[in-house]
Amino acid sequence: MTNATTNTHLYILLDRSGSMSSIARDVIGGYNTFIREQKKEGSDVRVTLVQFDSSDRQEIIAAGVPIDEVVDLTEDTFIPRGGTPLLDATGLLIARARTNQELRVQNALPAEDIVFVTITDGEENESSEYTLAKVQKLIAECEKQGWTFVFLSAALDAYGDASRMGMKQGNIQSFAASGVGTNLAFESLSASVKKMRDMKRSGTWKDDADFFDEKIAEEDRNKKDD
Repeated sequence: MTNATTNTHLYILLDRSGSMSSIARDVIGGYNTFIREQKKEGSDVRVTLVQFDSSDRQEIIAAGVPIDEVVDLTEDTFIPRGGTPLLDATGLLIARARTNQELRVQNALPAEDIVFVTITDGEENESSEYTLAKVQKLIAECEKQGWTFVFLSAALDAYGDASRMGMKQGNIQSFAASGVGTNLAFESLSASVKKMRDMKRSGTWKDDADFFDEKIAEEDRNKKDD
């Protein structure tokens, strides 16, 4: 656990594969509302937003931008297309985050707490560079360093997908691929990030704590499945 700082770096990995087209506007609105809500909570956060699909596994929309300077996502910047190289996108962004952390150490900059958030609606189907075993190893190593991995998914097997990569059950949440489901997913994410930030400031956050106290998007999805 990072005790020397309350600074948090949110790495957001956003699936923009073709299947996301049905909820594209909801993703845009949910993300923008999430950022606006986090801006109200203080300036001790930086954001890296990366979109991925089979045509571009790492499109960087924001790179370590102070939360106050993060701009809205739009229909011009979020355009669903292609397949879902989830493993490649995850591995590449972890590598980027690690490099950024190493540079901070080299430049005697304060440490940051890393929160790695994945938002997707589908299963892995396009990766060629990173295997499941390699991603599992990376996540395990990063968790030992105090990173928090969060997984929001509208896929049929959200828990299976995330658990196979090594993510904790309390940090996984499924949601319905609908307007309501997507909005609830971002609402739950925002509430949990706010809670985490408050607890970091008070020194009461523990790296092994469940990220989600409540899973309102998952509850909504389960009701629809009944």
